[in-house]
Amino acid sequence: MEEKKTQKTANAVAETKNVLYVERENFKGNDGKDYWAYIVRGNIRGREVKVDFTPKDKGGYEPLDIVFDVSPKAELIMSEEKMVDSTTGKVTKFTSYKVLTVDEDGIPYECSIKPSRDSDKALLKMLMNSINVKNNK
Repeated sequence: MEEKKTQKTANAVAETKNVLYVERENFKGNDGKDYWAYIVRGNIRGREVKVDFTPKDKGGYEPLDIVFDVSPKAELIMSEEKMVDSTTGKVTKFTSYKVLTVDEDGIPYECSIKPSRDSDKALLKMLMNSINVKNNK
């Protein structure tokens, strides 16, 4: 009970600072093996939600393990990026996502991730909007 209360308090503090944290959660696959899920927890209109993330590529699981060896939670860094097509000059804007932890020596560890599905992008946008509204009141 105390752990859940502490978790909710930590989430509330993080939300007031516009900081979201990705947590690593263990689950059993259909094959009986242990796997990790990477999630952001939040509350949208009184409903508890989870936003699932995956590494940008299959090789990303090893760096993610290293990031989460430092801490069970990692800061979610979102940034707006631009890509310019060298042939047409067309500019495409997109959001990039990274997780970041810093060890006891001050060394940062980061890895690129992406929302698992379009529905996760929608939930993340709703979560960010609700946090921004709360902070602007």
